[in-house]
Amino acid sequence: MKKNTVNRILILTAALLVAVFTLASCNSSSNDYVPNNPAIGDNSAGGMEGGSSDGTLTGGLNGDYDRKIIRTVTMNCETKAYDAAVTVIMTALNTYGGYVEASETTGTGYEDVKNSARRATYTLRVPAEQLDAFLEALRTDEGIRILSQNASSNEITATYYDTVSRLETLEAEKTSLTAMLEGFTDYSDINSMLKVQERLYNVIEEIEALRTKLNLYDGQVAMSTVHLTLREVIIYTEVVEPDPTFGQRVKEAFVESWTDFGEGFQNFSVWFIEAFPTLLVLAVIGGTVALVVINLNRKAEARRKATKASTSAPTPPYRSIDKK
Repeated sequence: MKKNTVNRILILTAALLVAVFTLASCNSSSNDYVPNNPAIGDNSAGGMEGGSSDGTLTGGLNGDYDRKIIRTVTMNCETKAYDAAVTVIMTALNTYGGYVEASETTGTGYEDVKNSARRATYTLRVPAEQLDAFLEALRTDEGIRILSQNASSNEITATYYDTVSRLETLEAEKTSLTAMLEGFTDYSDINSMLKVQERLYNVIEEIEALRTKLNLYDGQVAMSTVHLTLREVIIYTEVVEPDPTFGQRVKEAFVESWTDFGEGFQNFSVWFIEAFPTLLVLAVIGGTVALVVINLNRKAEARRKATKASTSAPTPPYRSIDKK
């Protein structure tokens, strides 16, 4: 009975020591993450708050995170002056700190070979904070006609910081495994040492994969992507709007009717105010004339009634006088 109690105490003591060792390892290695991309730790480049100047994660995850948003724009453009349009695009790209990630061109131009229109497809990378200015520079140029433009924003904040947290955990495990290998003295149990070494190699491999993923995220967040297609044309494409649905037609008719009513009421109000003095004078004259006519009609009606009454009065009967 006493032997079992002693064994239990030893097991609990060993478990407690392992837990303390693990916590100490985590605390000592929480600042060991040094990413390859210096954008991490730089708030202006979309990095994480709390980073040092060399990119080392010093603050850990404290709940106050920078949002990580990947912006992508797809544009379909056409131009009558192909060379000038390409110059405008490249000039704007250089002005706002971007670069061409990939490009493909086809055709030789209408002047070289008949019906050989040129076409260029670009994948451009533009700093996220300069993306709107770059797009505005293309929109305001009269030589580039934008047929369509689609923009999307993909927020990866949760995924990004989950990856950072996982990386910190692996760094702590790497430190613990390294300490175990360095302190290994029981060479009779070589199998255990080989298992620890194998696990250490797997952890190192996963750490490198996570660092690569974070570097990719940082690049996508800091530099937005623009997929731009430019076609050379002689006549601009006619943009045909799709026929509206029944619901859209009803909605437009309802809105238009109220708009017409409002405009008509405003126009009537303005006209009434302008014509009010004239209408007032006409109303006075018309009222006076109406009163005169009514009085004359009343007098004429009274005379007619008097004449009719006098002509229709009964004649007294004839009475003979007897002679005596």
